[in-house]
Amino acid sequence: MGYTVLARRYRSQSFEQVVGQQPIASTLKNAITQSRVAHAYLFCGTRGVGKTSMARIFARALNAPDTIEDAPKSESLQYPELEVQERMANAIMRGEDLNVIEIDGASNRGVDEARQLIANAGLAPTGNANYKIYIIDEVHMLTREAFNALLKTMEEPPEHVKFILCTTEPHKVPPTIQSRCQRFDFRNIPTAQIADHLKNVLAGEKIEADESVVWQVGRLGNGSMRDALSLLDRLIATGQSPLTSNTLEEMFGLPAASLVANLVDALAEGDLKKTLESANGILTTGISQEQFIDVLIERFRQLMLIAACGVESDLVELSEEAKKEAAEQAKKFDAPALTYMISLCENLQRLTKQTANPRALFDATMVRLALAEKYADISSLLTGGSPAQKKNVIPNSLGSAKPAMPMGNGAPNQQPVPMQNRSAPPMQNRPAPQQQSQQGSQTQTPPGAPPQAPKKQIAPTADAQEAWRNLTRDISSKAAYAWLKFFQLVSLGEKEGVLALTTGEVGILRIVNTPDRMRALAAELEPYIGRRVNLKIDTSITPAQTAPARGGRQNQAPRQMSQNDRQEALDLPLVRKVLEVFPDAIMVGLSDSVVPADLETPKEAHTDEFGVSDGMEPDDGEAGDEE
Repeated sequence: MGYTVLARRYRSQSFEQVVGQQPIASTLKNAITQSRVAHAYLFCGTRGVGKTSMARIFARALNAPDTIEDAPKSESLQYPELEVQERMANAIMRGEDLNVIEIDGASNRGVDEARQLIANAGLAPTGNANYKIYIIDEVHMLTREAFNALLKTMEEPPEHVKFILCTTEPHKVPPTIQSRCQRFDFRNIPTAQIADHLKNVLAGEKIEADESVVWQVGRLGNGSMRDALSLLDRLIATGQSPLTSNTLEEMFGLPAASLVANLVDALAEGDLKKTLESANGILTTGISQEQFIDVLIERFRQLMLIAACGVESDLVELSEEAKKEAAEQAKKFDAPALTYMISLCENLQRLTKQTANPRALFDATMVRLALAEKYADISSLLTGGSPAQKKNVIPNSLGSAKPAMPMGNGAPNQQPVPMQNRSAPPMQNRPAPQQQSQQGSQTQTPPGAPPQAPKKQIAPTADAQEAWRNLTRDISSKAAYAWLKFFQLVSLGEKEGVLALTTGEVGILRIVNTPDRMRALAAELEPYIGRRVNLKIDTSITPAQTAPARGGRQNQAPRQMSQNDRQEALDLPLVRKVLEVFPDAIMVGLSDSVVPADLETPKEAHTDEFGVSDGMEPDDGEAGDEE
């Protein structure tokens, strides 16, 4: 006899053997036990997840239940002798039984085939079978006319007829057909369950394989058991025993795991030379850029899952040995950085198809990956630490795709440094900046440190709002401005400053209102006020009280209006015009900041009757009109 592939030889023979679809198996078994078997079923799911196997097992359980160890029986049916059932069952599982008709929807898709099916459905099942069962695979391939021809039969079929429709594209099945069926959606099989089944297959074949190989094959199956078994068949055909990772990498054209690990280490260290050399070493093995990036994305994904969920999480689909190695590498990254690196790789895949020089784009992306953690996220900027030092802190956000710039007045250091050494000492532990004397003394640069750009001279001020405006102005192009703009320095004492929200976004308090960030912010504010103060956020101050008026003036609460104030207001053309448009409006108070400073009318500008300036000097004609 010829060789039979693993996917056929190890096909599920009972409900319990269908891997990863136990909820569906339990439902179908209960339907038989309770004699509540519907006349039509629709099995949906991706390729290789057990749709056709489940259809055959269900048909076998209806006509030959004694041949299935875990198959229930219906009390309303009579079954033939075991020997007869065994012959029937073997024919059903081979697809040769006369009462279980398997139809390929792709090759029998026309209305003529549908009419022939309808004509045969009226005939009673042959032999000792209870039902005539039609299994239509890839049913979405049928034409519209064929579907229409089946509508009446599927709605009210003969009592002895059951339909089982299987499809990978349920959206192509007309709603009129779906409404006549009980639909079951088969899920993709988890990698862990595929790996367990592959171990059983290897044991049955008496072939040894490394655990890492089993997990890699399971992961390459992408949720499909048939795909995974087909890949395993290819590996076994190499004739090597035991099967190792080298065998798998050579067979499927994957980069060596050790080379990928070296590249990830180089990225973690921020070593540009080592990164480019490691990437080039992988490409010279003959692997394509697309395959390389796919492997790198999967590696970053596993590290991200470990960084976010821990190495013991079910989401981490690695062997025990691979988990230990990945856990060591994950300590050098954090989830936001890995998310950014995955986005860079995805962008590279997209742009590679559009460029005439994909290698240049590839090398540039490798450099960007190596520098991905050169700049810390917002929380690290304020506490002075690197993301790698904050493994026990839940990240506030996943960060943006653009690297954040460090907050401060000096120019950022442009030299790449290893990630474990990239973080500066925490801001709160740094010595307080020396206040510069009138002679203009300068801070000395430590030996060996890279030259820094000269710092901007800052004149301290006692005005809280002016100092805050100067601070936010100087960092308006940097990442910290993303949250500083939501706050206002409302008061400033000798030893204490009070911040308040200028917006209703109270969620920002969870990110900012921490002792470390307040100390770091106080250090940044010190040059602007000439002293170190303790900063705190007063949540009792409403945004309306902190919103500054235009021109830099603070809004004042409106005071009560006297009769004279009311009359003076009614004499203003702008007030009269407002009351004409809104006759029901009520004047509730008077504020000195009604007209903002930057909107005050210049003397030389022309104003209309509402007191609104157009910024133009009146010509002679307009001057005549003023008379």
